[in-house]
Parts: sequence; structure tokens; C-alpha cells
Amino acid sequence: MAVQRFSAGLIGLAMLAAAPAAAETLHVTGVFAAGARDASRLSTIAVGPFGGADGAALGDAIERRLRALDREPLPHVRVIAASLRPDAVLTGRTSVGVVDDAYREPRERCAETKDGKCVRRQRYSVGCIRRTVTLRADLTLDGRGRYAPVRTRDDRHDWCEDGGVPGNVAASVAAMIESVAAETRDDLAPKPADYTIRLDETRDGLPPPLAARFKAAVRLTKHDSAAACAAFAAIDQDAPDHGPTMYDLALCAEAAGRYGEAADRYLRARVLLPRAGGEISRGLARVASLAAGAEDVAALRRLPPVVGSGL
Repeated sequence: MAVQRFSAGLIGLAMLAAAPAAAETLHVTGVFAAGARDASRLSTIAVGPFGGADGAALGDAIERRLRALDREPLPHVRVIAASLRPDAVLTGRTSVGVVDDAYREPRERCAETKDGKCVRRQRYSVGCIRRTVTLRADLTLDGRGRYAPVRTRDDRHDWCEDGGVPGNVAASVAAMIESVAAETRDDLAPKPADYTIRLDETRDGLPPPLAARFKAAVRLTKHDSAAACAAFAAIDQDAPDHGPTMYDLALCAEAAGRYGEAADRYLRARVLLPRAGGEISRGLARVASLAAGAEDVAALRRLPPVVGSGL
């Protein structure tokens, strides 16, 4: 079965949409789809065993994050004991590598002074070590909803004989394990979305009366976003080819949960407002994930409840 995926960077996309305090914004709430949608729509999974160096620690970290979902209001896959015949079992294997590369760095010191001033400097070099710690995690979800990612992480520390401290391998591995566990959680469960998006306030191209209405609509978003969006829609009727108005109406649809309309308006804005190509691409990615997230949450709510865990 092909696994439908959404980028783990969608939260980053939402952050990119966040605006400075002085800008006018719209507030959006919703649910981002899990990275691996098929797997996220399972009713139950078991976690483990995990082999390899620090494999047990990764398995524990993943299970801990998935069990923490029980404290959240969104429906999600439930972790149960393997003996209870879950829909799938998540297993994995990890490997850790540590490589120390020696190199030298140039330095300079005063070799001769006169009257309290350095009159001759001497160049020399010191020995240094660059320590690279790598983690590879091969995960496999066997059962319904196939999921088999390979996660890699690396961390680097440099120190020299005249300064710095050796990199802490255990601390680096622990941090990388938590990073992989967090990504796995986002792959296997929908994630709440709560962010603001900045309006395009450009009035260029509008005749003065419409420009004044556009400016008033932007200001209206401070205390009545629904009325502001209605004002943008009225402006669009009078000036249907104004790119910023179309873009702001896409934001209005996104904030209102009308994701199909938002996607349509973003696509139209791409033609009318080419300078906003990056923001429009991010908007399209967000609304695609929000639409999928809403669909997946509805599907999860239709599943029969899971009683007990067997643990």
C-alpha cells in the first residue's frame, strides 16, 4: 500500500507565515495530517522490539510520545501490547557511529615586546579534534498501513588543545533519539495547528475608492475577521483581478476551514501575484495538510473505541 506523506516541516511553514507584531493577521486553527496518513489511521499498534546500539532507548522514546497523545483531545492510534493483536507492530534497529578527525588550526602570539607593545608576532598551529556522532534508525511498521522510514541524524563538536571540551557522545545520541521519536510521532498521528498568517496589505492597482475600502478591511481584521473577509469578498466583486485581494481571500478561506476554496484562491493568486510565489506555495501545502488532517480525524472518530492496553 502506498503511504501518503505530508512534510514534517509544515509547522515550520506555519511559523514562516507568522507575521511581525505590526502586521495584520488572521488566526488559524485546525489539524495537520500525520506524515504517514495510512499508518496514522490505524486503530492500534504495538511498539518494539528495537535492536542495535541505543535501540531500546529509541523504542521507549517513541512509545512515550505516542502514549502522551492519550492526554490530547484529538483521536489517534493507540499503543497496546503485542499480545493483544494490534493492527501493526512498530520495530526498528539503530546504529551509532563516532568518528574523531584530527586537524590543525593556525594561531598567532606575540613573540617580542618593546615598551609594552608587541613588535613581533609568531604564527603557530595547535592540534584539534572534530568529533562527528551519527545515528541511523531503520523503522518498520508491519501490518496494515506499511511504514518503513530510515531516519538519520548527526552532531558535530570541535575542540583544540588550547580550548574547548570534547563532545559528549551520550548527550548527542540522547538528543538525536528524541528528535527521531518526535518525527515518528508526527508521522503516526495528526497534529493540532494553531498559527497566524499575515495579510497582504498592498493596495497598488486599486482605484482610490476601492483602495480606501481595502485599507479599512485590513484594519477590520484586528477585531472582526469575519467582517473583514466579507469586505475583501465585496472588493473582489468590483476588482476581480487584484492579486492581494485574492491572496487575502485565500487566507480567509484557510482560517475558516474552507480548504478547497483556499487552494483554488491560492492558485488564482499565483497568477495574479507572482511576487508572492513562496507564500502561496506554503499556503497550498498548509491547506492540503489541513484538509487531509480533517479527513483523517473524522475517519479515526469512526473507529470503535479501544478498551484497555494489556500493559
